Amino acid sequence: MTQNRNSGQKSIFWWVLWITTTIASFFAAAAFWTPFIASRFGSIRETGNAVLWVTAVFGSWMIILIPLIVVMYSKVDKAYEDARIRREEAAQRFQSQSLSRSERLLSEALIAKVRTFPETIKGGHLMNARLRDGRSISNLFISRGEEILGIYDQPSLSFRPGDILDLDPVDMSNPPFFLPSKWLRLDGASYEASPKV
Repeated sequence: MTQNRNSGQKSIFWWVLWITTTIASFFAAAAFWTPFIASRFGSIRETGNAVLWVTAVFGSWMIILIPLIVVMYSKVDKAYEDARIRREEAAQRFQSQSLSRSERLLSEALIAKVRTFPETIKGGHLMNARLRDGRSISNLFISRGEEILGIYDQPSLSFRPGDILDLDPVDMSNPPFFLPSKWLRLDGASYEASPKV
């Protein structure tokens, strides 16, 4: 939150600095050309001199603006890119709950069953659980075939591994669409500590 606020304040600072510099550069051009034209061609109130003054002031002002526009464009582009990265990171963040390994470890019988199935991804199985109380829990991530490391679309782990009656693999022929932000990781690791899970 503090980083976002600092980034916003920095963007405002650059915007104010750019506007101020743009305005100041116009008055600097006018301050230079007004006495210069008056000393060589006469009063700038005369039609010919007024045209010359407008051409000189606005022409030099446009030349001064080119590097200012390039700098401001790069700053704005960076601000948009930073905002896009922050949005993407926020969408990729998962929830976390800290449970000890013993609170996540499956029974020996279930470990043996899980390991008979091919891994969904390297080092893990995606399983559906049937509990002793009749509930069905979808999308458990079983790490190394032995412990529940994650669960999808649940605010917390509402059961113990010992409550699991049976496990079956998720049908990956038509895989569900998962949002990273709905995954709950159960070993307490944060997104920053382990962003790839």
